This record gives sequence, structure tokens and C-alpha cells, in this order.
Amino acid sequence: MFKFVFFIALLGATAVSAQNDLHWYTPKQSELVYIHLPHGLVIVALTDSIAPNHVARFKQLAKSRFYDNQSFYRVIDGFVAQGGSNGDHELTDITSPLKAEFTRPSVEGFYEVERPDMFAPASGFINGFPAATTLQRDSYWLMHCPGMLAMARDNKKDTATTEFYVVLGQAPRHLDRNMSVFGRVVAGLDVLQKLPRSGYMNSNVPASTNADNQIISIRMGDSLPAGAQRHFRIQLPSHPDYLEKIKLAKNLDNSFYVDRVLSPRPIDVCYYQTQIEEL
Repeated sequence: MFKFVFFIALLGATAVSAQNDLHWYTPKQSELVYIHLPHGLVIVALTDSIAPNHVARFKQLAKSRFYDNQSFYRVIDGFVAQGGSNGDHELTDITSPLKAEFTRPSVEGFYEVERPDMFAPASGFINGFPAATTLQRDSYWLMHCPGMLAMARDNKKDTATTEFYVVLGQAPRHLDRNMSVFGRVVAGLDVLQKLPRSGYMNSNVPASTNADNQIISIRMGDSLPAGAQRHFRIQLPSHPDYLEKIKLAKNLDNSFYVDRVLSPRPIDVCYYQTQIEEL
């Protein structure tokens, strides 16, 4: 009898585990970028859902050690931290201009959270990465939420090469559908916030390269020894905890709120991003 009960308990635990796995996205080491800075480590999960060629380029640059000893030369408070060589590099196969990948006509894994969004017909997530789409579902893009990674470019759209930026502020959504976005910080956003600021929003004056804004190295997780690898999972918006969080946010269903006249209210997906857990 005891063995039978124990077997049933195991089946129940397995079922719960399988159910929980349905609500998480676990990036592979080949999708994790380890950015070593003087103040610590920043880790970014890449997604090829919208900009696969930019992902491939970033991986090539990291594997070739292109970013070693470069710097975050443009760090604007409440906006972005932009890094790389600042255009001071030779033209090669892995530094040539890329064709823009701002949007994609179809994707798998989009989950709608808000309609309408402040800057889009509908917003939600693609496998845990904040994204938006049209009502006809004929165009998808990743959003400029805090912690998102994208390639910088010149005025013409097909001019991204090697420079990248991470969103620090809340949030430059005016850039949506105009930049190739392809990653989300899973650890170390506080490290990026320690970078020295340089100039203003419309300033092109770079920060002076010093020990504080140096990029020591950028490596892909699958190039690191197992002992140096870290493991994460990104909550999907279908997770019961996230659904409850959104419900409370929309309805102000908490004893703290004394005025609920405007509820249910719209929510900003950038403010209500899904959680990240280190395993």
C-alpha cells in the first residue's frame, strides 16, 4: 500500500513539474552573452524571433573577441548604454552593414497581454521577450523595455554593423519598429547602471575611455567552462503567478489602493515584465 501511495505521489510531482515547465523559457548557453565589466558581469539572453541575422552577427563578433577592450562610449541617463568600437574598426565580413530586421511577418510563441498598448495595437511577449503586434497579426516586433538589447545604426536603416545598446530607461518606445532588437538582460542590469554617464540625449560626444566604462570581454556561454556558466529561466506570461499579477494591476485589487474609480486600467508591459529566475 505504501509503495502504491508513493508511486502516485511521484506521478503527481512529475505532473506538477511538467506543468511548471510549460510556463518558463530556458535559454541555452549558446543564447547567453556574458559581458564582463569592471563593476561586474552582465548576462543577456538572445532571441532570434525577430532579428536572426543580428543575433548571428553578435555571436560572430563575440566569438572573434571583437568587443574585448572596447567601451560603453555613450551612456545616457534614463535612456541607453551604447557600446562597441564607436565605428573605429576595419570593414570585414563580420563588420559589414546588416539589412534591418525591425519587424517580422510571423512568429511562434506570441502571447497577448494588453490591447491597445500605448505605442502598439497589442503588446505581450514572445517566449518571455516583450513584444508587440498589429491587430491583423501580420507584423511583430520586440519592444524597447528596460534591459532590452539592440543594434545601433546610422540614419539609413541598413547601417547596423557592430555597435549595440542596452535600454536603461523606462522606456524609449519611440524606437520600436525602427531598430533591430534581439535580447533581454537576465542578470546585471544594476552593473550597467554603474557606468559613467556621457552627455545628453542628442549629444554625440563620447565618454572618455577609462577603467570604468571599459568592456573587458564579451563571451558566449557555450564557449565558457561549465563552472563559469550560469543558468536562467524566463517566466512566460501564461504563468498563473503572472496572470494574477496582471489582474491585480489592472483592477487595483489591493488594500493599499483607496481610489479605484479608473479601474480596470491599462497596463504597461515594459513595467510589468515577466520574471527571471537563476537556476
